[in-house]
Amino acid sequence: MSIDAYYFPGTGNSLAVAKEIAEKTEGTLISISSVIDMPTIKTGADSIGIVFPCYLAQLFGIPLIVERFVRKLEGIGSKYVFAVATCGGRVSVNALPTLKNLGKIIKSLGGRLAAEFSINLPMNNLEYISIQHQDHEKMFERCQIKIEEICWCVTAKVKNGHRIRQSLFNMLITPMNAMLQHFYVEHLKKMAKENENTRLGFRELIYLSDKSIYVDDSCNGCETCVKVCPVRNIAMIAGRPVWQHHCEMCMACDEWCPQRAIHHWNKTKGHDYHHPTVKITDMLTQARRRTG
Repeated sequence: MSIDAYYFPGTGNSLAVAKEIAEKTEGTLISISSVIDMPTIKTGADSIGIVFPCYLAQLFGIPLIVERFVRKLEGIGSKYVFAVATCGGRVSVNALPTLKNLGKIIKSLGGRLAAEFSINLPMNNLEYISIQHQDHEKMFERCQIKIEEICWCVTAKVKNGHRIRQSLFNMLITPMNAMLQHFYVEHLKKMAKENENTRLGFRELIYLSDKSIYVDDSCNGCETCVKVCPVRNIAMIAGRPVWQHHCEMCMACDEWCPQRAIHHWNKTKGHDYHHPTVKITDMLTQARRRTG
């Protein structure tokens, strides 16, 4: 049995989880951003793991880069596919709808999401009151237990799905999510600095939302943001980072800036976080693999 563990990084949560899964299952760790530019993505592995974060995705699908990645996978129908959604909020509200959306996409391509998992880890975005009360140590402890469970399941190619109670809950919140979509789109129009009458949809507005990211005077032009961005969305112009409007809203630029000079509109003011086991060298290594 062979496993390719693909991940989409930002704060490092998904990288940390994917790395442990790859190590414990003797699989291969692969950044989604390192293969996303390929016309098609082929793997000789028996199993494909997809590890990614949830943010606004429970309303509209999955992170856009993850969706593009999945649609490029070849021979997905013959693979054991599993997914791990990392989220900072409630699993039932964040991870569950996201995983169901991913399952639908994989099914439309002739495959099946054989196993789906969620891991609750510290969040870094939105003005949630609960963010101040997260016990990081306990979350990391529970994460380790969950990773052991995931590794056992994927090694044995166990198939699982949502429990009936979870599925019923998802059906109940679907109408509420539909109502929230209008609110989020209107907010994104402002962040993308588009006219309220624009016909641009959610996906286009996400890409343009970087128009509301700004840099303060403490920026020293170190280019760390350029190197950690998983979609090459930042260019250095006259010694300052300039966003190129195909943003994935992962906030890697903000969280990994050594000078704390970058400010993302969707990030809680004064709250900085990236996974403690992931170092800047890990992020830069992935950047070198992407450009090398």
